[in-house]
Amino acid sequence: MFETFLLPVTTALSMFPLIVLIVMLPVAVVSYRRRGRAGGWTTLVFYAFLFYLLAAALQTVIPLPSDPAGYCAANNYASTPQLRPFYFVQVLRERAQGDWSPGALIHYGSVWSTALNVALLAPLGFFLRYLAGVRFVAATALAFGVSLLFELTQLTGLWFVYPCAYRLFSVDDIMLNTVGAVLGWLVAGPLGRVLPPVEPERERRRYATKVTVSRRLFALLADAVGFVVLTGLVVGLVVLFGGPAEGRGPIIAVLAAVWFLLVPVLTGATVGKRAMLLKVERTNGRRAGPVSLLVRNGILFSPLWLLWLALSVDDWDVFADPGQLLIPLGMLVSLFLVGIWTPLAVFFGKEAAPHERLSRTRNVAIVAGPDPSGTTTTVTKVNAS
Repeated sequence: MFETFLLPVTTALSMFPLIVLIVMLPVAVVSYRRRGRAGGWTTLVFYAFLFYLLAAALQTVIPLPSDPAGYCAANNYASTPQLRPFYFVQVLRERAQGDWSPGALIHYGSVWSTALNVALLAPLGFFLRYLAGVRFVAATALAFGVSLLFELTQLTGLWFVYPCAYRLFSVDDIMLNTVGAVLGWLVAGPLGRVLPPVEPERERRRYATKVTVSRRLFALLADAVGFVVLTGLVVGLVVLFGGPAEGRGPIIAVLAAVWFLLVPVLTGATVGKRAMLLKVERTNGRRAGPVSLLVRNGILFSPLWLLWLALSVDDWDVFADPGQLLIPLGMLVSLFLVGIWTPLAVFFGKEAAPHERLSRTRNVAIVAGPDPSGTTTTVTKVNAS
């Protein structure tokens, strides 16, 4: 019995790293814009909540029948929903037969099933109050809706993936799940006074002005993902409407110029930096122009465009064409500047990286703050470190 209950948890443990990789970037964007940073206690609580949701969802569908057709032909106990409220009380009475001693109760599967139904959504109630500040009525309604969704998933055979219902729909489960969520919400009150407070505004005031290494890396990752998605969409549309499937180099070059040069010149930041509330300025405080941005991004992304040049050479013959030596030499210099000097300067020295020194640019943080008239304006602050 316990193996059946533990299987969804072990499955969630194996799936959770992949889920984290998928949601890490959007979670970081929201965190930086709301709290000024992506780490801390709030992030730990959020990922704990995410793992709990995954484990709770798997608890309602796992284990799955290995042979759906054969299982449905041999089992039909779940085909009719259980719509009698408090039917679990009758089941407990029949099972106990008057013996309600703790030693006997611990061996009753129906007791464990009832207790686990209560415990299933108790963390949901806790997280709704502690993490999101949801009020009692709203939290109860959300818990009821989540429990109903779980039961309908079972009734429909994982939304008609299976030809029959392999888990029983029960109104008792909905009632017990909702009661568990209510208990979790009530516990969150006194327990929340002991745990660290979740105060996004206080974190934002403390961290929003800091241009940290992780913030810059997330901005770079957001730009990389956004640019890849944009390039895929544009190239796909070109091919879809009859364009050539080959010769995509000019298209990628134009898109790169727009994403990493034109947009920052017009707005002061790439899309990824804007998502992280960062912008690029010259060291004198002025907006970076096209030349500065070209030097900055040309150095920062030199390993990529030099690799592109190397792959575009059809016939390598340095004796016939000595100019080809410039590409591997440039690659060595690029790897030193970007792969060695930049990490040492940023991670350990907390100094300007080569692409910032040579372009005389820097990252600055953008934070929202009140002006004297009481309205909200955008205030740009430079990281002190």
